[in-house]
Amino acid sequence: MISCFNRQCPTGTISYTVRAGDTLYLIAGRFNTTVEAILAANPGIVPERLYIGQVICVPYAQPPQPACPIGTSPYEIKSGDTLSKIAAKFNTTVGDILNANPGIIPEKLYVGQKICIPQPKSENPGCPTMNYYVIQKGDTLPAIAKIFNVTVQQLINANPGINPNALYVGQVICIPVAPSSVRIIVSIAAKTLSLYRDGRLVKSYPVATGKPTTPTPRGTFTIINKQVNPGGPFGTRWMGLSQPHYGIHGTNNPASIGTAASNGCIRMYNEDVNELFNLVSVGTPVTIY
Repeated sequence: MISCFNRQCPTGTISYTVRAGDTLYLIAGRFNTTVEAILAANPGIVPERLYIGQVICVPYAQPPQPACPIGTSPYEIKSGDTLSKIAAKFNTTVGDILNANPGIIPEKLYVGQKICIPQPKSENPGCPTMNYYVIQKGDTLPAIAKIFNVTVQQLINANPGINPNALYVGQVICIPVAPSSVRIIVSIAAKTLSLYRDGRLVKSYPVATGKPTTPTPRGTFTIINKQVNPGGPFGTRWMGLSQPHYGIHGTNNPASIGTAASNGCIRMYNEDVNELFNLVSVGTPVTIY
């Protein structure tokens, strides 16, 4: 979690409170820095002796404001690039790139030119329930069916052509919606999101909530859709709420977690939102207070 107190960190760094399972390597990856930079910012720190609650200073660079619209990613033209080569590289089409970059001239690309690349449209297969799941190492259809209170046959019916014996990590499948005992509770004051199953706490995650000028709505809502890799400020996962225009999502600014920084949505570390995404279903109640 981000700590706003307990330690004064130098300019260009932020204070970070070590969580269970943290290593300097994982923290460096989360904040787009290096282990060496963290060591330099924390003289005397012993990497092998991190402890929960320890406050360290983490160097970070504020991410540039995205110049590309949501659903696209920036790309810098390199020597030899053509739109057809770029389209093939990113699994999109020349037409989609042209639509995302009004005024671009395909014959006059230049090295260093910044363009916007549409996200591949194949991330989320057709799924009437908008209830997606991303296959993890060790997953089986029986295990997934148990999580979501459905049968293996229902999973097979919802995913024509799926081979239960050849699932692969990163594969996106469609999950039928069924009654669930899972619920989410978000504390705006504590900046936490807590997942409960059968009334018992499963896990709590640090989050960012809305700024004073764009507050997070309070009340009880439901998850109405899920999306893999929405991109941009939404990070790696999106779970839309029944309150229009609000959701739970990842981030491209991990330094904001633990603060009031969003436009009203619930913002999570990408690794946390990836985990939560695979534990909840469309229809899950979300209480925000």
